[in-house]
Amino acid sequence: LGVTGVGNGKVEGSVRLTSGRTEVAVEVKGPEASLASVVVKPTANRDRVSVNVKSVVSPVSGQSGEREQALEESIIKFVAGVLDPSCPPRTTITVVAQILSEDGSLLACLLNATALALMEAGIPLYGTPVSVAVAVAHSEPSPPRLCLDPDLAEERTSQLVGTYSYLFSSVDSSESAIEEMKANIVHVSTLGNSNAQTALHALTVAEKAARLVLRTRAC
Repeated sequence: LGVTGVGNGKVEGSVRLTSGRTEVAVEVKGPEASLASVVVKPTANRDRVSVNVKSVVSPVSGQSGEREQALEESIIKFVAGVLDPSCPPRTTITVVAQILSEDGSLLACLLNATALALMEAGIPLYGTPVSVAVAVAHSEPSPPRLCLDPDLAEERTSQLVGTYSYLFSSVDSSESAIEEMKANIVHVSTLGNSNAQTALHALTVAEKAARLVLRTRAC
């Protein structure tokens, strides 16, 4: 995992993130005054946040297509799920992402870079978001094999590939606090099929991996 902060003029937050051989660059602009706003649905213990979230995802080369549009929608929902109520109302936050290279776990890499860019921009979040990719490969009669941050080859041979985002609310970054703090799921996306037991196991593994990532960031 590699993170590089990049300042670009009026861009408030800019991060280049690598995960294996996948690399993305994400810029965050805002909050800027907006004539139109979208009310982010309130969740438990949270107020409404009236913010317009925009996202643009560009592929390594060529024109953006349906896949990039789906990634943009995931980023918008992710940002809406982690914004703090103190975020200025009737404003626009724009997330611009460039895929520099791709070898699996793309969405998790994009969401992690987005979270880091939001924090660098000083945009108030409801906690610290961490995203993890998990692939599940079935090989009967052996138990399913789970792979964290799978590459493209591992994704192609897996029956299920999931991206899980957790929001850690505590500001205490000590190792004991990270192990005990509550992790709220703010994003789940899966591709493929698996039984309920394996899907639950993937969620458990993803949460443990997210805590490890959070502990690494705190070091």
